[in-house]
Amino acid sequence: MSDFEPDPPPTTPMPPAPGAPPFVSPPPPPAAYGVPPGYVPTGYPAVGSGQQPPRPAVTVGAGLIAGGGALMVLGSFLNWFTIEGQSFTGFSSEGDNMKDGPVFVFLGVLALAFGITLLAARKVLAVAILAVAFAAFAVLAALADITDVSDAKDLATALGVDMSFGPGLWIIIIGALMALGGGIASLAKRRAWPRTM
Repeated sequence: MSDFEPDPPPTTPMPPAPGAPPFVSPPPPPAAYGVPPGYVPTGYPAVGSGQQPPRPAVTVGAGLIAGGGALMVLGSFLNWFTIEGQSFTGFSSEGDNMKDGPVFVFLGVLALAFGITLLAARKVLAVAILAVAFAAFAVLAALADITDVSDAKDLATALGVDMSFGPGLWIIIIGALMALGGGIASLAKRRAWPRTM
């Protein structure tokens, strides 16, 4: 066979058989219901995509924790009770009685730190749990001191000694309850925040 042999003539498609319908390309698939063609959805990622939304701000909870801590520190320095005109604070000691003012100052400073951390870093879960634990301890300690002062007041009244409550302990327990409520609110916010969307 020679290398210069002419190419075979091109083949032409066979005409359709008599009576057969002509070939027509299939139509494109219909668009999804309610979505115009070419539309690309934006906004939230699809469910199960594994993306994590940003942590929620817990401004209210953090503010309550920090404000409660400030009140606990303030109440430690105010008058807790008065006996015969002499005022006693959380740093006053009578005999061998232990001064509880430094304890509430420590708890108040912790609450302030927890509140600032929640506002700044949004480390919601761990800090909120710690805030609830320490605030609950502060509430119990304040209630114990209020009970002790109330018993002492009843005894003083029976002995004819003038004794009255001061604002310090009441401010401390209000602050402790505020911090406890803020921690619980932060925990509730954390439970409402999904890990993935």
